[in-house]
Order: sequence, then structure tokens, then C-alpha cells
Amino acid sequence: MWNYLKKVYHQANDARRFQLEHAIAMFQHGTLSIQDYYSAFLTLWHEYTDLVTADVPVAALSTIQTLHETSWRDQFLMKLRPEYESIRSSLLNRSPVPSLDICFGELLREEERLNTQAILEQSHGNSGMATVAYAAQGRGSPMTSKNLQCFCCKEYGHIAANCPKKYCSYCKKNGHIIKECRIRPQNRQAQAFQTSVIVPPAATPVAHGSSSGASSDFAPPAANYCTPKMVQQMLISALSAMGFQGPGHGGADREGT
Repeated sequence: MWNYLKKVYHQANDARRFQLEHAIAMFQHGTLSIQDYYSAFLTLWHEYTDLVTADVPVAALSTIQTLHETSWRDQFLMKLRPEYESIRSSLLNRSPVPSLDICFGELLREEERLNTQAILEQSHGNSGMATVAYAAQGRGSPMTSKNLQCFCCKEYGHIAANCPKKYCSYCKKNGHIIKECRIRPQNRQAQAFQTSVIVPPAATPVAHGSSSGASSDFAPPAANYCTPKMVQQMLISALSAMGFQGPGHGGADREGT
């Protein structure tokens, strides 16, 4: 009676078994993490194992499960991404080959190592870009690195010297920055102490009368030096530019008389 009921109501799920076999064959590591890849892989294999071992006698069940575990491990390792080639070769070349659980633990550590290495390489690359940008700034070339920030407009991609939105925080005007401001006291002092170079006049010919005819000689150029009065006048101008009141011009005239 029970055999008759089993034949009538029991239906083999061959379609599902074929679907699982196809899914396992096509399953790849892809962009999944090791943890997600391991979980999804075992989900497929556990369902497939439960389906194909449903009618297996208890005496043969242990042997079939051992064979399946070996197949799980090999397929799990062979479907890893290329960056895990070194650890995969190391695991498969061991004698005996470790179990799937041990392989999973070592792959987790390898994943952590690869992630740390990627972070270090990225940080080294960013520091290299900053070094190149700093060297380019010293040569006066335009800054195009996205890591450079302009202290004037606070935008990225250029420095204050090349900023199209220059603004002086001292006089509150556009068109220049604070170190270029002409009314800033520090800049006025620097301009006051700059003296122009006195270029000596070219020698001019001087004519001398004589009985035989006019002859011309060149007069020597004027001496290029500063008199005490000239030095005093430059000091008075510099002190006036800095806001100090020096001795009046009358005193200078009295000394000259």
C-alpha cells in the first residue's frame, strides 16, 4: 500500500536539479566579497545536495557527502577572481589540500591584505600628485590638480596667483590679493625703501676755439654718487611714507646755506 502511494504521489524534481546544476556551473566570484561569495555558493550546493541525496541509502550517504565536499572546495577555489591566484595555487598545491572551511578562512585574510594594499597605493598616488603640483607651482605653471585649493576664493583647481576672483581682505576690493595691496602699510614701507638707479648722462662734446679751427673734445660724465643733502632728502621721504614726521624742509635749507 505504501509503495503504491509513493509511486502515485511522489514526483522527482528533475527540472530543479538541472536548474541547480546549471546555476552552480555558471556561478562566478564576480564583484562579490569573499563572505558573500561563500554564502551564495554554499546555498546552491546545500540545496543541490539535499535534492540528489534524498533517495540515497544511509550506508552510502557518508561517501557521497565526502565526494560532494571535495567538489565544493575545488569549484569554490577555481571560480575566484584573478587577484586570488597566488593564494589559490598555494592551497591547491598543499598535501593534503585543506578543507573548504580552512580555505575560506585564509581567503578572508587574503582579502583583507589586498584591501589594505589598495588603500596604501591610493594614498601614495595622491601624495605623488601633490608633489608634482607643488613642483609645478614653483615653476610658475598653472595649477590644474583638483587637490589644490585657492585661499582667496576657496575653490579647487588653482592657486591665488591665478585666481579669476581675486579679493583683497585688507582694502575689501576686487582685482588683487592682500600681498599686492598698495595701501597696506607693510607694502608701502617696502615701496618707500626702493630707490631708482641713477644713470649717468652720456658724454657731450665740448667745442674749443683755436686759430687753426674748431676742435671738439668729450666732457667726462658726471660722477655717480649721493651728496649728504640727497641722502637726507631720501630719508625724509621714506619717513613721511611710513607716517612719521621728520625735520622740516626749512632745516635742510638752513644747513645748505
